[in-house]
Amino acid sequence: MSSLIDATLSAIVVGALWILILAPVDQIHATPMGAPIAACESMTPAHGYDAQNSASPFKTEIPTGETAYMDDPVHLELRSLPSGTYFKGFLIMAFNKDDTSATPKPIGSFKLIEGSDGQLMDCSGKVSTAVTHTNNVVKNLVRIDWQPPKYYMGTAIFRTTFVQDVSTFWVKTESISVTFVMPDGSTHDPMKAANV
Repeated sequence: MSSLIDATLSAIVVGALWILILAPVDQIHATPMGAPIAACESMTPAHGYDAQNSASPFKTEIPTGETAYMDDPVHLELRSLPSGTYFKGFLIMAFNKDDTSATPKPIGSFKLIEGSDGQLMDCSGKVSTAVTHTNNVVKNLVRIDWQPPKYYMGTAIFRTTFVQDVSTFWVKTESISVTFVMPDGSTHDPMKAANV
């Protein structure tokens, strides 16, 4: 009887090893400590599952609204919409809304807020152009600051990938757009400054 149990256990162990050896790497490679640099372009987790097509229960909110003064930071809140819903991971970047190329480049730079989960990433060869999670603990609110490029007078949009669990995630959910304008009474000419 003992040899039958030993043989059965050996077969189970060998079968499990074959599954691990033959499984695609992207399906067994989890990133609980944040998105890898390889995710910068597609913003899609390599979890081996398709992104959700339904409306996301998470949102990138901009408390200050759709207008900001040139060079002023934008405060962002990644949050759950219904209470009791949590996300574990995220990846956020800012883009020029008018950049309709197939692979738009992120703009500006992020700054972390003390007490909020997040780590800076350098996407597209630019410093601090993305933020991702540092752990897979459940969250319902993450606060981040974003600094636009110097003298930026365009319209920015924030795209966030939210991960609820390994098989449930929403890719590139969009915030409201934020248009940068000259401060009231300003005599600064950003075109002259850009040509200096």
